[in-house]
Amino acid sequence: MFRFITKDLWVGNRVMQFKMVDHPGAAATLVVQDDKVLLVEQYRPAAGRLMLEIPAGTIDRSEPPIECAQRELQEETGYSAKHWETLGHIYPTPGYTNEILYLFLASEITKGEQNLDDGEDIKVRWMPLSEVEEMIDNGGINDAKTIISIFKYLRKKST
Repeated sequence: MFRFITKDLWVGNRVMQFKMVDHPGAAATLVVQDDKVLLVEQYRPAAGRLMLEIPAGTIDRSEPPIECAQRELQEETGYSAKHWETLGHIYPTPGYTNEILYLFLASEITKGEQNLDDGEDIKVRWMPLSEVEEMIDNGGINDAKTIISIFKYLRKKST
């Protein structure tokens, strides 16, 4: 799925070698309903802690980003959505990977059953939008895709 690659690129008047992680991309989904945000809580070994985030996952190599977002929302939370719109895309860590993370806003949701992968322990949390904003401000939520999606949602809502 991920692989380490080396690229030779022209920088100025010379060739430089760059090592990076080749990543197939990812997709994440923000759901806001009745001023509550759908979040998942899971342990993140790299961060060494439980984190609150919007549902997200890695794109299968030939999968369109929207299909990944739909699949991950269902697997991680049990919810599916009728209406989808894009919130754009971001490069979460361009210093060492070519990963593109596609952000979506989903609405008109329907509850189903979680379908977690082996080893996943994900708890679904509905939190008031105002509390999510407070947690972002005070460092309780520090996942980049979640912060950016909330920011984009609030900007969109205010126009």
